[in-house]
Amino acid sequence: MVRTRDPALVEFGVERARVLPWRGSTSTAYLAPVPDAVPPSSTFIARCIERLAQQGYAAVVTPALAPAEQRPFLLAGFETHERLHLLAHDLLEMPPFKRRATRRARRGEKPDILAVDEAAFSPFWQLDTAGLQEALEAVPLTRFRVSTAGPAIAAYAITGTAARQGYLQRLAVHPDFQRGGRGLALVSDALRWIRRRGAERAVVNTQLGNEAALSLYMRAGFRTQPGGLAVLRRAVD
Repeated sequence: MVRTRDPALVEFGVERARVLPWRGSTSTAYLAPVPDAVPPSSTFIARCIERLAQQGYAAVVTPALAPAEQRPFLLAGFETHERLHLLAHDLLEMPPFKRRATRRARRGEKPDILAVDEAAFSPFWQLDTAGLQEALEAVPLTRFRVSTAGPAIAAYAITGTAARQGYLQRLAVHPDFQRGGRGLALVSDALRWIRRRGAERAVVNTQLGNEAALSLYMRAGFRTQPGGLAVLRRAVD
């Protein structure tokens, strides 16, 4: 049977996944493969769904998955909920870098950072406190930076590395401060940090239709990858 070591980690044999509420929802769960673990099988995913049904959830969503990662979820009854661009950077030619354009995020600034996130994203994509913490813990090494406008947090980025690959996990610029170079400054900082950590490539994703974000990443040297990504969803019954 499925066993757990902590509230979010679910294991069955050598297979593991993180399962927790989606953005604080009491009706929708979030089911995510664990980086560097054995890819989950459709049987394991079905067991996780049984557990979610017992806990009273009505639906479950995945993170953004590549086509090969989607297969066991599709076999377990998931369907495409939203498609995304996948972009990659070879870390060779870097965008312009300006010192002191960003700084480390401070512990007490998380409420202000979440306010930026809420202003920058549609409701489905907004982070709550638990979602922000999950993003900070998703990979072994993480960098958490902000761009400020006087005392206000104007933008932030979460960057991570795992298995010699870098991830620009989250980038948000408050609408009041967009088109001022803050997003590019955070991306440039992220790419240089990823390269210093010994990674060979950096990846990021953004929703289809978010032309402003896509343009920013392309200016920074990212290139779109074939296949893209998809967030999957299914009802729990």
